[in-house]
Amino acid sequence: MKRILIISLTLLLAAGFCASAQDSAQSYVATPVTVSKEKVKLGGKVYLSHVVLERQTLFSLARAYGVGIEEIYAANPGLRETGLQKNAIVLIPYKGSVQEPATVVQQPPKEGGSSSYIEHTVRWYEDLDDISRHYNIPVRDIMEANGLKNRKVSTRQVLRIPVKPLGNSPVSEPEPEIAAPEEQAPETVADTLAAPQQDTLVWSGRNWVNFALVLPLQGSKGGDLNMDFYSGVLMAVREQEATGLKIRLNVHDLSSAMPPIESLVQEDFVLGPIVPREVEAILQRVDGRVPLISPLDPKASSLSAFYRNFIQVPSPGEVQYDELAAWIKADCREGDKVMLVTEKGAANVSAQVMLRSALAREEVAYEILSYAILEGRGIPAVLQEMMVSPGVNRVIVASESEAFVGDVVRNLGIMQGKGMDVVMYAPAKLRSFDTIDGSAFHQAQLHICTSYHADYSSDKVDRFVRAYRSLFRTEPSQAAFHGYDTACFFIQSVSRWGNAWTALLERGRYSGLQTDLRFVSDANGNFQNMAVRKVIFKKDYSTVLQ
Repeated sequence: MKRILIISLTLLLAAGFCASAQDSAQSYVATPVTVSKEKVKLGGKVYLSHVVLERQTLFSLARAYGVGIEEIYAANPGLRETGLQKNAIVLIPYKGSVQEPATVVQQPPKEGGSSSYIEHTVRWYEDLDDISRHYNIPVRDIMEANGLKNRKVSTRQVLRIPVKPLGNSPVSEPEPEIAAPEEQAPETVADTLAAPQQDTLVWSGRNWVNFALVLPLQGSKGGDLNMDFYSGVLMAVREQEATGLKIRLNVHDLSSAMPPIESLVQEDFVLGPIVPREVEAILQRVDGRVPLISPLDPKASSLSAFYRNFIQVPSPGEVQYDELAAWIKADCREGDKVMLVTEKGAANVSAQVMLRSALAREEVAYEILSYAILEGRGIPAVLQEMMVSPGVNRVIVASESEAFVGDVVRNLGIMQGKGMDVVMYAPAKLRSFDTIDGSAFHQAQLHICTSYHADYSSDKVDRFVRAYRSLFRTEPSQAAFHGYDTACFFIQSVSRWGNAWTALLERGRYSGLQTDLRFVSDANGNFQNMAVRKVIFKKDYSTVLQ
């Protein structure tokens, strides 16, 4: 009887263990992978930016995105050592085409018509004429296919575009002929250059420049920024005209209507807009027929992978971080300590990803301190254990969160009070934080690499400020400085090199009031500014442009 009881208990325990194991297996469900649509351009390559969720694996990411695990490792230096971490951003090589193919949807055959359509979602800046030109399908065919009684369409409206004309309209409607700009014989040539013998390009200067400025000016979000940029452009035009140049500036207010294509494509260049979605709208309309210059937002740089004749003025974040990593490497001496401070569980970790990649490329050795802001009170003890004395503690703050950076700065101040020598390196965005006392950056000897910095001790900045005050009765903002710098450089480029100015753009160098310009072409023949400015906040409360 006892033996039967023991066997029964053993069977019950085994059954319980199996049921427990089965329940455990059923409770573990791998988190599905949603393919990201957010594109990032780094090192001339396009990636998709994926935020890692709990229980996602490299295998599930590779399968969802259609790439190899080794390709993911190659795109994310250090990932092999750290593994996937929740909320971390992983770069996935983008394998899509330059222009996503439209979806062809089969429809029942129509009498005298086509048996298939393309679905097109109307963008905010498009009208039927834009869509007709894009697909080479007459407007009246699009209206007929969608039962439209007038030419009005709404944003996000889905239209059926016939794959072929319906048969009752010509393949394409005639467009107005665009007259080429007349070549005027310059009365005086400001600067005529002789090409080197090995150069096959022939160019000559001219004393006239035509360009368009495209901005939303009335009642738009960021209207003050746009007006300040416009004012800076006007200052540049005024100054360049004083040298004898004849400048025709056409201003198009996006808050009223999209500018006519016929006007834009006759310009030497188009400057603006500022917001990436508006930049893309103009790029699509001009279709590479005129150089478009994106002046202020670094995020617009990703558009260079999809369009041509595009010039991006703000230097990309990866260039700024590469320069910062090289700067740290050059500053380091024997006995120094490099520390990378990151925010645990941060929603946006793009700064961390780019900084770690840059440090890996420069082969800079560092230790990581990652903590959540609620743990800040206990961090001074941790820092004291990690820091060296004597020696310089070079602390890199890989965050663009104002609250977290403020906590790091407070803790570094405590360390300095304990006699530690601290130098702080961080993204340029920190300068815009209102809740952090600027004196704390000086005490931490903040080092930043940035696209923009005006040295108010320079004579040319002082002259600009005085002239701006006199004309507009206010102080120039960063946007006003940038409008001036950008317009000056491109007006001078066209004047110097004439119609060949884009082919020779990489030869130009410019040190402006707050921006340096040095352009490099990419694989698509577009141009990106690769110049940055290095700025040091010194303990005597001066700011030095290195």
